[in-house]
Amino acid sequence: MPPKPAHKRVPLYGFLSAVKGNLEALTIGLKYFLNPNRSTLHYPREYIKLRPGYRGYIVLNKAKCIMCDSCARICPAAAMKMVRFQAPDPKRPGKMKLYKYPVINYQRCIFCGFCVDVCPTEALRHVPAHDVVYLNLAEMELDLDRFQVEPKSPAEVEGGIPVKYIFDPDRGLVKVRATEGGGGSGG
Repeated sequence: MPPKPAHKRVPLYGFLSAVKGNLEALTIGLKYFLNPNRSTLHYPREYIKLRPGYRGYIVLNKAKCIMCDSCARICPAAAMKMVRFQAPDPKRPGKMKLYKYPVINYQRCIFCGFCVDVCPTEALRHVPAHDVVYLNLAEMELDLDRFQVEPKSPAEVEGGIPVKYIFDPDRGLVKVRATEGGGGSGG
């Protein structure tokens, strides 16, 4: 028969220090909750304007694609794959030609950008969108037609105000309206 577990008594000073620590944490939270200078982002009425060169979602320009398969071969997450289909050959009327173009599965994509970097014709590019909404997992597997459409964030669709955060020595991080020519988040 196994031995019975011994019940340890918690000393009173341990219990009181735990209560004291919780009260201190609640006090700090309440202090910042009531702070009029807090930097809450009211999404989607406001959204953070992204910096130029932000590596967001990836879009294909089918007209530039030479079907080299480099993007699918370099993808470390196997998010890119080539799809094949037959279509009429514009050079030889009445004949069919085999085409293959990349498509992406955003369930797997880690946004490393290797596919964009390796593309010899710049047919793949990043767009400044990072908060696109999908209703189910199946929508995240883009077909060729949807892979060519630049996604829009819900904040931009609803007419949100672009903002950025700057550092003020007296107030800390301060949210300001982003100008069209200016950069993105940060200061």
